Order: sequence, then structure tokens, then C-alpha cells
Amino acid sequence: MKNLSEKVYDQIKDMILRLEIKPGERIPEERITEIANCSRTPVREALRRLNEEGIVTSYPGRYSEVAQYDENSVKRIAELRLAQDILSCQLAIRNGSNSDFSVLEDLAEKCRINAEKGNVYERIYFDCMFHLEIAKIGGNQLLIENQEKLYMKVHIIQISRYTTIEDSIRQISTHEEIIDALYERNHSRIKVLTCQHLEDFYNIDKEIINMYINLKGKNPRGSLRI
Repeated sequence: MKNLSEKVYDQIKDMILRLEIKPGERIPEERITEIANCSRTPVREALRRLNEEGIVTSYPGRYSEVAQYDENSVKRIAELRLAQDILSCQLAIRNGSNSDFSVLEDLAEKCRINAEKGNVYERIYFDCMFHLEIAKIGGNQLLIENQEKLYMKVHIIQISRYTTIEDSIRQISTHEEIIDALYERNHSRIKVLTCQHLEDFYNIDKEIINMYINLKGKNPRGSLRI
């Protein structure tokens, strides 16, 4: 059973991920104590934890606000995500079963349906769950924990950069190909697809992309190919 500070942590995190509190806005501590029917102590414990995870920026004795990520921060997060996503996929190929991969099909479908409906939070939620599930299939517990922390930042970045339904659908269009590559146990293909999936949205440097794949050319759509 969760203790009070864990419940408050979940409450604040959910408010942030749903953009009820936007990047750069102060955390309304008094309002949260009223919602959770608690004192300031569990709220501050929750904020300390969120600060350690990089989701909240705290100014001791003053206030806490939702973290903001400038372009340099986003690029650093993207570079780390790319490395961890590729490793997650490679471990999933080694350790996962076809039954494990079938779970991804359901998550990808839920992501697609919500993208088409313009349900921003749900689309991003299921996108994150899709990639976190790959890490879980891979079975490296330390990587799973790192991915869970990283993907809270990824969620904030995605929800802050949401533009149109069309762009949203395009951004997740690689999910089915990723699943196919997992079924095929195709390590080289999974690296290319992961790079395709992240490169444009995060504007990842070509040098970083070329660390993971051999760039032989462009297909007619301009995507990477092997």
C-alpha cells in the first residue's frame, strides 16, 4: 500500500503530465494539500523526489516549479533516449518472445487510435508505454528504472511540443515497423527504425545518428535506410 507521500507524488506527477501545471509554472502546494487532505510535509517530500528526477525545479525555502527544457537540454535528453531505446530493443530481441512482442501491438494500436482522435495525453501516454514495454521485455532492471525516469521528461517534452493530429500520427508511424523488426530479430533494422523514429522530432545531430548505423542513402521519403 502506498504511503501518503507516494500518493501525493503520483498526484503531482499526473497534474504535470496532463499539463494541468505547465513547464515553468509554480507547483500550487496549498491547493495540493487541499486535494490530498494532507499537511505540507508529504507534499514537500514528493517535490523533493520530483526534483531529484528532474521533473521539478525546487528553490529551497521559496517554491518549486515544473522543469523547463531548453533546446540544449532536449538534445541531451534525446541523445540519451536514443541510446537507451536502441539498447532496450536489442535486449528485447535477445530475451523476448513473440508473445511478449504481441503486447506491443495492443499499445501501438491504442497510441494510433488516440493520435487520430487528437487525445494528446492518451496518445503520448501510450507512446511512452510502448517504449517502456520494450525495455521491460529486455529484462535489464537498471535500464528499466532509467527508462521510467527518462520517459517522464520525454512525456513533458512531447506534450509541450504537440502540434497537429497529422504530425502526431506521422511521429508514431514507425511503431508497427519496430514491432516487425523485433519479431524478425533484426538488430540492424531496429537501429535504423529507432533513429528514424526520433531523429526529426528531436533534431538529433547526424553525427550521433551515424554512431549507431551506416548511412548509405535516403529512401524516397527521406528516411534512413540500410
